[in-house]
Amino acid sequence: MSADCQPPTVPAESPARSDRAAAAVFLDPSGARWHRVRRTVLLLLLPLLLLSLGSLALASTRPSGALPRAALSVAETGRTLPVVGRGPLVRVLQVVPGAAGAKVAIVPGTGMVRLLNPDEQTAAASSPYLLERYGYAGGPRQHPALLLTFDGGPDPKYTQRVLDVLRRHDVSATFFVTGQAAAREPDLVRQISASGHIVGNRTLTYVNFSNAPQPRVRQELLVADRALRALTGRRAGVVRLPYAAGDDAGLGVAVPAILAAQRQGYAVMAYDAAVEDLGDPKQADARALPLPRLSGNDVTVRLHDGGGKGRQRTVDYLDRLIPYAQSRGYVLPPLTQVLPTLTQAVAPVDVTLADRFAALWMMALLGWPHAAVTSLFWFAVFAVVGVSSMTVCLALWRSRKRRRLLSLLVTQATGGQPLSVTVLIAAYNEENVIARTLESLGASRHPLTELLVIDDGSSDDTAARVRAVAARDPRVRLLSQDNSGKSGALNNGLRVATGDLVVTVDADTLVSPDSVGNLVRHFALDTTGRLAAVAGVVRVGNRDLNLLTRWQSLEYLTQISVERAAHDALGAITIVPGACAAWRRGAVMSVGGYSEDTLAEDCDLSLSLHRAGWRVTQDDEALAFTEAPATLDDLLKQRVRWTFGTLQAVTKHRNMLLKPRHGWLGMLVLPWYAASLIVPLLTIPFVGVMGVVAVRTQGWGIVGVYFAAFTLAHLMVAATGVRLARESWRHLLVVPVYRVVYEPLRAYLLYVSAYSALRGVKVGWNKLARAGTVRAPLTAPAELPPVLPVPAQPPTPAALPTGVASPHRVIDLRDPVEVRP
Repeated sequence: MSADCQPPTVPAESPARSDRAAAAVFLDPSGARWHRVRRTVLLLLLPLLLLSLGSLALASTRPSGALPRAALSVAETGRTLPVVGRGPLVRVLQVVPGAAGAKVAIVPGTGMVRLLNPDEQTAAASSPYLLERYGYAGGPRQHPALLLTFDGGPDPKYTQRVLDVLRRHDVSATFFVTGQAAAREPDLVRQISASGHIVGNRTLTYVNFSNAPQPRVRQELLVADRALRALTGRRAGVVRLPYAAGDDAGLGVAVPAILAAQRQGYAVMAYDAAVEDLGDPKQADARALPLPRLSGNDVTVRLHDGGGKGRQRTVDYLDRLIPYAQSRGYVLPPLTQVLPTLTQAVAPVDVTLADRFAALWMMALLGWPHAAVTSLFWFAVFAVVGVSSMTVCLALWRSRKRRRLLSLLVTQATGGQPLSVTVLIAAYNEENVIARTLESLGASRHPLTELLVIDDGSSDDTAARVRAVAARDPRVRLLSQDNSGKSGALNNGLRVATGDLVVTVDADTLVSPDSVGNLVRHFALDTTGRLAAVAGVVRVGNRDLNLLTRWQSLEYLTQISVERAAHDALGAITIVPGACAAWRRGAVMSVGGYSEDTLAEDCDLSLSLHRAGWRVTQDDEALAFTEAPATLDDLLKQRVRWTFGTLQAVTKHRNMLLKPRHGWLGMLVLPWYAASLIVPLLTIPFVGVMGVVAVRTQGWGIVGVYFAAFTLAHLMVAATGVRLARESWRHLLVVPVYRVVYEPLRAYLLYVSAYSALRGVKVGWNKLARAGTVRAPLTAPAELPPVLPVPAQPPTPAALPTGVASPHRVIDLRDPVEVRP
């Protein structure tokens, strides 16, 4: 063994367990951290509380210059009313007796009285209320007007194109914008107003007023009005109601919505002609859309500049509509020239502090979260598609390079004294599986110096099962100790191990006969003496038990054969799994052995080795088969420990982040891993809310598109993993289920781990009861032969190194033991 690999002197006894526990990452028995966290959360929630209270205050006060309120209720009018008059504006009239038995109409809220013509008198005979369309001057005009109105925007792509068409033809239009769209594109709203067009109110979040409570109606109208004032410097006193058609039948059933707006003093605008500019998605040609009928009367046309796909048809249609109308003597003037009654409703105003606050509130709740979620969506796309593609490429590149390298090196003579190998197994209540594990190791074709089983205070027959195997295999040794955890057991095993190399295997794991040799050959070929560990490949041995174990089998396959292989190509493996790995004993002892500060002792040790300048790698043919949890409860227990322990390890070694001396591990792999932990913690609630919003506004189709995209990306990774691992293609059948299980599971694990870390509570090991359901072949073809010479028969007791205890003797670590320096 080279001088730089010599282990330091290890004390005969480890530090007191209470001292190590006190140093555990995140442990905070005093609870001081949790108190600080709660205070911080309250301070962060305070602005949201103020915004909420502010929105209620805004909705309780009407902007200056608003039209008078109408004091009618839905109950008084019913849900349908006769429609009279002509024009794009619509309002409810109250019918009252007049002189000589005639009836007259009063505009609620204004006191204005209007005489009814004979047709209107007939309509009023059956109803105390009428729905009036008004606004146009009576009779044909010398130059009739075509009013262009747009709904659904502003849209960053199509609204800008519509503005370009309007500017090219020098015509005006009215844009009814929603608050949520305006919050996302405030500069575009300002541009619409600055270009001479009118900005109307389409409500804050496109709510159906027919069944909305009055406080919500006030908020939707008043807050949107104030915010648009702050953006444009003009009133937004004319509103186009969501879910209200423009024809008489549609307006007749929209009376509750019209009344709701009229009661707040807003003028309601309908339309005469609607261009169905979405149409058949397969008909992208705007020439398929019919032009409106123009007979010499004023006409209001509704189009869309946003709110859906295919709005390019609107832009193309507009280039046909404007010349068509002008060729028939129509003008396209500003709204107030045709409807002078709206002059006050869209007049310039002095922007108040309340208006600016409304704009801030709208941006904070409807604009910034959308921008954040959009960024998160593209981050997710990059994470799933971009990073997955890069990982696949690295794994494939490594596979080709590794095959050529090992094929060359394995033909070289090894020379020198073969390195001795000790197998360490930490066992706690493993009576159902320990014998099979020892038997699979005993069949190893690579010579083993000893198989050490450290019984960590088991209360079952684990020790008896080990003694039974030891009676048949002289290499098996049993070490007993009080229960102190897996890290303590492995450290005690390291102190008495006689091998230069230590192979760790979990007590429930079966290995192929070639696994140990495939692990050890890397050390024999290492000319630098800086190789500290070799990770094996762990696969699920009870895959066919149920859908949950099949899901885990695919997860193991993709993460080990693709992700960890890619990290190996970068020299940045973060976790050398204790379930199947080989370690240079001197390297492990030089960094203090297994830490008891975290629950992920293998990840902690791997990062410690990297930090000390050691190198780790992976062998793809060192196969081990483990028992995966078969129930959801057991899976959650295991994954909480894994996630919390890994979070502990990354936090403990956080000073490695973005440090060039740690290579790709410090500059890419660890930062990305930290981001994958922290970003979802902050964003999962927003993504969930926006997902619900997307379903409500765009249907389940949009969710299906995202799910399909992510599933295809994962299918690519899984197929690569299956190919590299030479496994069954049946694994790919689980891919559609994978995302459904993975996303909720990840969210649960992250929040449980973060909560436990912030609380500073101790997270237990939550050991799972093993059922011995692993069904794995004990023979597996090795791609390459082991480098070290293989004896024809297992070593006899006489062949064991001097000083090794009798294989039948039980060493109790509660008593003093001779420690090998």
